Amino acid sequence: MNIQQFQEALFAKGREMGYADMEIYYVNGRSTSVKVLKGEIDQYTIVENGGLSFRGVINGKMGYASTEKLEPDVIDFLLEEARSNAYILESEEQDELFAGSESYPEQPAYASTLADTAPEILIEAALEMERTALAADPRIVMARHCSVSVRENEVLIVNTKGLHCHRHKSLATAYVYVIAADHGETVTGGWHDYSLRSVEEIDIADVAHKAVQEAVSKLGAHTIQSDNYPVIFRHDAAAQLLAAYTSVFSAESVDKGFSRLAGKLGQKVASEHITLIDDPLMENVPAGSTFDAEGSATRRNEIIKDGKLRTYFHNRKTARKAGVQSTSHASKGSYNGKIGVSYHNLYVAPGTSTLEDMIRKTDRGLMIVELQGLHAGTNTASGNFSLACLGYWIEQGQVVRAVNQITVSGNFFDVLQQVEEVGNDLHFTGSCTSPSLKLAALSISGS
Repeated sequence: MNIQQFQEALFAKGREMGYADMEIYYVNGRSTSVKVLKGEIDQYTIVENGGLSFRGVINGKMGYASTEKLEPDVIDFLLEEARSNAYILESEEQDELFAGSESYPEQPAYASTLADTAPEILIEAALEMERTALAADPRIVMARHCSVSVRENEVLIVNTKGLHCHRHKSLATAYVYVIAADHGETVTGGWHDYSLRSVEEIDIADVAHKAVQEAVSKLGAHTIQSDNYPVIFRHDAAAQLLAAYTSVFSAESVDKGFSRLAGKLGQKVASEHITLIDDPLMENVPAGSTFDAEGSATRRNEIIKDGKLRTYFHNRKTARKAGVQSTSHASKGSYNGKIGVSYHNLYVAPGTSTLEDMIRKTDRGLMIVELQGLHAGTNTASGNFSLACLGYWIEQGQVVRAVNQITVSGNFFDVLQQVEEVGNDLHFTGSCTSPSLKLAALSISGS
């Protein structure tokens, strides 16, 4: 029974039972992944997951139910389950089904054949990546993780008020994590890349070489003296830090008193160099989407513009409470999860400086490339963080050596204010991205 047949049968039976309005939220995902180790296939994994959630109004109350199966006998279960809990569930505010936006952006092209990529192509790409990494430098002793995967995801939201939103997405990724050793010292490094169209479009050799460079460049690392230093967060570390604090832009967090940005709309909350954008309509990014989890049409939103806070992330519920329009940031962690608030494709707008320019203009300072302990070392309510990190020491405008056994401490809201230069090295590999960011000073604890 396909999803269209199931939805039609479900709604027909629901009307017979007295449901006034109904909605389904359907998710289906499929992925194939190949992992190799020492020239052999280590893992070959095929995963299919997903399910359907149902909500409907009966006798003036909203009920909920969900299932992983699309079988005819499940229809009665969903309707009975939703009817039963409609009388039990208490809600401060009755959920409303959304009839849909006036118009929707055009769906991006979907590579329907990507998920059906021949296993031989995935295997050979993974083996080539491992071979390339091992041959790139004699200090590389192992590719600890070397994988290539393809996956597709389908989302369908349909209700009896006229909403009908459907999307299909596909993605190929390649990832390698290597170990380098020299004179008794062992370090690691990794890299990854993606394509929305084909595995062959990923530059496997480039991924391997960048992973190798990440690893061998950490050899010979040691700590530095504790002090306040000028700091460059390289693009990947900057994205890590931003991702840890995205909840502060959520209207839910603001409403609950968990964000220091409450009451700051229209005010300067960051350096004038900072413009923070969520653009789910950008082409060729892995986190694009034309509608959110409530079926609202998405659009480009400037969260911060030239340092001033323009809006929070809103779904329809938080927008109604605040008396504003939804920013189409409704989200669901899974098909049967509750509606929440989250971003789609969030990034700091790139500047004009190259990373090399930032380094060249630094007399004595630190470039951080990896942050560790983000879950334990960050406090989103206060903005404070204290994180172990890895990086490179800079003297007289040049990278001198790798640095380890250090901790960077500060406050995220202060970091936003202190950014004095933004790089042009924005590269989308996930849903939260940043170019390199340079700050005048941060506290570094070392020896």
